Amino acid sequence: MYMNDKLLFASGGRSNYRIPSIVATNNGTVLAFCNDRKDSLSDHAEEVALVCARKKPGQNWGEVETLVGIPGWSCAIGSAVYDAVTDTVMCSGGRTPVTKNEFGKYSKEELAAMEKAAEERAAAQGIRRGALMLYSSDSGETWVERPLKVEKYTYTKEDGTTVDIGGSCHGAAHGIQLRHGAYAGRLLCPSRDKIRDYDRMDELCISCVNNAIYSDDHGMTWKASAPVQVGTGEGTLIENADGTITYNSRAYFKDQKRYLAASTDGGASWGNFRTDDFLIEEKAIGCNASFLRVEREELTDASLLPEGADSVTIFVNPRAETRRNLTACVSFDSGKTWSHTKTIREGQSSYSSLVFSAADQHFYLLYEMGEKNPYEAGIAIREFDLEWLLGE
Repeated sequence: MYMNDKLLFASGGRSNYRIPSIVATNNGTVLAFCNDRKDSLSDHAEEVALVCARKKPGQNWGEVETLVGIPGWSCAIGSAVYDAVTDTVMCSGGRTPVTKNEFGKYSKEELAAMEKAAEERAAAQGIRRGALMLYSSDSGETWVERPLKVEKYTYTKEDGTTVDIGGSCHGAAHGIQLRHGAYAGRLLCPSRDKIRDYDRMDELCISCVNNAIYSDDHGMTWKASAPVQVGTGEGTLIENADGTITYNSRAYFKDQKRYLAASTDGGASWGNFRTDDFLIEEKAIGCNASFLRVEREELTDASLLPEGADSVTIFVNPRAETRRNLTACVSFDSGKTWSHTKTIREGQSSYSSLVFSAADQHFYLLYEMGEKNPYEAGIAIREFDLEWLLGE
């Protein structure tokens, strides 16, 4: 039995770490990504860097490295994803020299002025702004950056009007690579967009929508999928043994429920919309979560699973009305039913990202935590094995 906890990204000085995303490579390297918000924990911090820490096989975690960081610019993290076929780690993000408040009430003139200021500043500094994708073919030793362009999906709203939606992965879980059926090899990342403008938090439930972005050419080009339920925001994905995809979403309905959707075409479209009444959600506005399915043949200690179980599925989020009591819920039937729960942290906690490394048979949970609030201490890493997870 093994379990170890470490504060990997320790906030202090100018640094405030948020928005975790984690992947593991074929050779056992684990890469943890997040944002370093300078001088502020706010979602609207004016200067934000995209940073990474690595754990090489058989070694301790290395130092925090800045991958994208420009003084005065916001470089928001998107979603990390690993292509096991090409052995390539990817992490999406965005870069802007002018930060807008998500709930700011701006006039057309003010928005035009902000756009002009961003263009002028980017031109003066010779820096490209907009969405980006980082690629590493050597387990994070070196990185190449390319613009990220997502082919949009035309969505028809209830009133018959249409809107083109793309996909921002900021705040969503890490991506997955499909392994079964006709879409094997596809990269699929949870993402989100809006179908109407909003400037109040109570408008999120009619304005926001989760979807996915996917790539069939190993991350070179990307397409946006159809959306799931309106009112969702920040989601996470698993692939089932039959190749269907389950989308598990945070939502803004204040009903403490997680919203589910399913895809039979590799994540290009979604249906079977429903809720999971077992998975308790934060009451005020919901919270990002982790969702992971590991197949029986990936486990060297598969005898720990119940007889007949083809996998273990884990869902992690703050299991309470507020952002505290970070808990792993365990299922042996891909989330149809839940067998038991395991407390990760009783105190304040928030976003998380979970991955399994087949190389060392360990799970790695990257999660936000604090004492004064759910984020102020930084981002910790919980490393554990299946025996610890399933034990009392």
